[in-house]
Amino acid sequence: MKRFLSLAAVVAGLSIAASSLPADAQYANEFTPAKLTTQGKTSLAIAGNGTVIVQVQVNPDGSHKAVKVIKSTNAADNDAAMDIAQNSSYRPAHRGTTPVTSFYDFTLKFNGKSVAQSVDLDSGDSGPARAAAQQISALIADKKYDQAKTAAQSALVSTPTDEIRSLLGVSEAQLGQFGDAAAAFDKVATISKQFQLIAGQSYANAAVSAANNDPAQALAYAQKAVALDPSSNSQYALGVAQVANKQFADGIATLKAVRAKAFADSKTTATAKVAIDSNLLSAYVQSNDTADATTIANEIKSIDPSSNLPGRVLGNSYLQAGTAALAAKDYAGALKAFDAAAAQGDSEVAVTANVQAAFTVMKINPDKPDYKQAQAYAEKALALNPNSPEANFGDGIALTGIYASTQDADTKKKAQAALDKADQLAKAANNEALALSIEGFIKTNLKAGAPGAPQ
Repeated sequence: MKRFLSLAAVVAGLSIAASSLPADAQYANEFTPAKLTTQGKTSLAIAGNGTVIVQVQVNPDGSHKAVKVIKSTNAADNDAAMDIAQNSSYRPAHRGTTPVTSFYDFTLKFNGKSVAQSVDLDSGDSGPARAAAQQISALIADKKYDQAKTAAQSALVSTPTDEIRSLLGVSEAQLGQFGDAAAAFDKVATISKQFQLIAGQSYANAAVSAANNDPAQALAYAQKAVALDPSSNSQYALGVAQVANKQFADGIATLKAVRAKAFADSKTTATAKVAIDSNLLSAYVQSNDTADATTIANEIKSIDPSSNLPGRVLGNSYLQAGTAALAAKDYAGALKAFDAAAAQGDSEVAVTANVQAAFTVMKINPDKPDYKQAQAYAEKALALNPNSPEANFGDGIALTGIYASTQDADTKKKAQAALDKADQLAKAANNEALALSIEGFIKTNLKAGAPGAPQ
């Protein structure tokens, strides 16, 4: 029998990522400056020590022109500097995946009759790796993300570069495969500025998704998200991960800071507000902060009157308390908790709570259970979900107990009908364990004509 839904499962998947800039827009607008790829030579005389800065216009196709000397500490070296700048080669600047015209400030340092190699010389990929990266970038720009992912995976076999790994992460992020994207970015030695926003968003989304099943991984991803992109979205993921790791004080502090910023922004959607509050509510409940939990639950209802999350989260907390009390044989405490769970307004929780209450009643006095009270609880559950196998089972047991004392034939028929329905529903749900329990109860208590107390 399903006892209760885990609190983590209740809020899993809630994210405010949708309120941030879409990842493809972030990537498309990111500017990557022009880079020097090969430093040229000169046949002109070098006068002596000095530093010369030459402005170079780099065009989208890679062609270029040494425009002018911006600054010089030795004018006699200017001609040689201009010649070297013109004889060099450059990678054009990019806006996202699109090459654009820009200016590159080439700093040349002369030592005696020689010139030092530029510290800005790009030691990045060239040849096949560069061509592959350009192809993948073009596919991403055309929103052909599946093709881009396939191309990146193929390129990585022969040219496993950081740029291609990053482009694989971008492709997977656009496909909503944030866990895969985070894993791709994890293999990048240093994530370049061009990819940091989308990598941060990938880590944030992956953290929220992993919080329920792998809290440690969720926390690691959230911390990386904050390091790359310290936005509210990343902070939110960190708060969710902290709560998942039972770091309640830290998680509450993080989520409260996110909440304050989000609620102060008129552009924050109601969905995002509910997501933040719901995770705060879960944290308050798990840390036994009833007052703050109630306040947040009321706030969620004011934001979205149709939301069942407050009732579900609070209801599950009472279900947990009731289950713990039942295990300790504190039957009065268990009933009180189950009644509170049912009163929170979530129908699924209420069904589970009333079923649990029905079985609890039948355990209070094993020699003379109060079957009528147990039946009343079972009927409350059935009123909400007539097709609950557990509720039908509880109703059938209670009716069987009533029949045992009254020998009323009509009551026996109702008990048999309830138990038969419970058996059919359990089998339909592939709950073989419950079906066997129901069939065993029928065989022992109805077919034998000697109703017994439930076990």
